[in-house]
Amino acid sequence: MKNGVKVAIVVLLAVAVAATFALRGGKRAEYVAVPEQPAVTTPTAQGPATQAPAPAPAAVAIAEPAPAKSAEIPAPRAVAAAVKPRLLELGSMRCQSCLEMAKVLTALRASQGAKLQVDFIDVFEQPEAAERHKISLIPTQILFDASGKEIFRHTGYFAHDDILAKFRDLGVKI
Repeated sequence: MKNGVKVAIVVLLAVAVAATFALRGGKRAEYVAVPEQPAVTTPTAQGPATQAPAPAPAAVAIAEPAPAKSAEIPAPRAVAAAVKPRLLELGSMRCQSCLEMAKVLTALRASQGAKLQVDFIDVFEQPEAAERHKISLIPTQILFDASGKEIFRHTGYFAHDDILAKFRDLGVKI
């Protein structure tokens, strides 16, 4: 293979690993060793009891990451019921950027709640939502017009004023 092709493959693999890591919220499984069993003593015909080596642990258990707290962000409302523009955030409560976005969502609900529907879906609690919306990185914000049609997507941190400006730029009154 040529060097350019090798470099392209390595870059694609690195992007895939980064995307996977981002979707998992930066959490890795913690490995917990199974405790060793005490040595077994067995009597022998030739003399006193001897100590046999302890059997090797059968397996290593994998501990799952602790469930995330999502009490601060209410469950999403139905899209069909939307009669106003909507911002949908797909992320996780285990992701640092998503936690920063939670503050933005709270501010948007406070300042624009009567004019803008703001929803959040945790992609680890509802992985089917990530598939349905074709999410590859989190946080992802999807803007919908009042009819429920997707009009814009953004990945990463998206500031309060930038969100409102984007709706205005797209011709959506808020």
